[in-house]
Amino acid sequence: MPEVHLFAPPDQLNDATRHYLASVADALGELGHRLTHTPDLAAIPSRANVLSIECKSAARLSLHRPRARLWQWLQGLYPEEAGWQFDSRLREFAWNRLEPWTLRRSQGALMVSRAMQQHFAAKYPHLRLASTVMPCANATLTPAAFRAPGKYDRPTFVYAGSLHRWQCIDATLAAFAAIHRQRPDATLTLLTAEREQASARLRQLGVPATTVAYVPLAELPQALAAFKYGFVLREDHIVNRVATPTKVSSYMAAGVIPVMTRAAQDFAQHLAPATPIVWLDGLDAGHVSQRVLAQEARPLDAEAVLASYSAVFGRYFDHAAYRPALRDFFRRTGLAAS
Repeated sequence: MPEVHLFAPPDQLNDATRHYLASVADALGELGHRLTHTPDLAAIPSRANVLSIECKSAARLSLHRPRARLWQWLQGLYPEEAGWQFDSRLREFAWNRLEPWTLRRSQGALMVSRAMQQHFAAKYPHLRLASTVMPCANATLTPAAFRAPGKYDRPTFVYAGSLHRWQCIDATLAAFAAIHRQRPDATLTLLTAEREQASARLRQLGVPATTVAYVPLAELPQALAAFKYGFVLREDHIVNRVATPTKVSSYMAAGVIPVMTRAAQDFAQHLAPATPIVWLDGLDAGHVSQRVLAQEARPLDAEAVLASYSAVFGRYFDHAAYRPALRDFFRRTGLAAS
């Protein structure tokens, strides 16, 4: 079976990326190609078919294997992230030089949102780049989690993820503190690999009724079954507008109600019919508390929540539904069936 080499540093392959890439591998398999992780550039033949998952690897491949055929999975906006998250104009400048060069070298690009497609079309209006969209999702629906005893009886909150700047962890903690002042029975659990940093931040801010823990992706559905709400706060920035945060699918798969801003444009569109979701118009702690308490005043039926969230997974989060489009994308960008 012909190979498509996945050229990516091992540290770039986490639980969420592996889930996404498994769907890509399935589509390639249906075309008669095998996706093989090849982190060593020296092991990639000069005329290989290659998939990269970050801009630096795409640039290295383009420089050292100019005859290879390259596809990219664009998970984010590297130049804009460098300028915003790291406040580095030099890094932003460098990425803005590398990005169009690697895109011109690419057969096509996998993108995570329509908003991302629109961003690149506006940024590089003269670039002809074939692309397809599959949102980030790393979970399958777990009906038993919706029916966990007492799940929707009181305001239990969870945040699952890293403590990077764009995750708005301080705004999350401020929002929970405001909720706790109105509902002293509310609790918050932070599920993160950065446990020491999270614990230090909680002590520094004096946030009450909080716990810090970590669980791997395989155990996340079971852990999330204990919670009613999950925080997904984001600033209105282009990096967030094109994103499709994986934690949203993780929450909803376990019946956890997202408490989320509308920054992620594709989510604001595709999740709009789902109920309940606590939609936010900003990050102000008082505003978040008001919206959550309004939801708390409404009765919830676990089976109704399950039906609503199941519909979202069926039409949007289920990666199996994207397999025909992925097959067509690879076929029309030069990867013929073998």
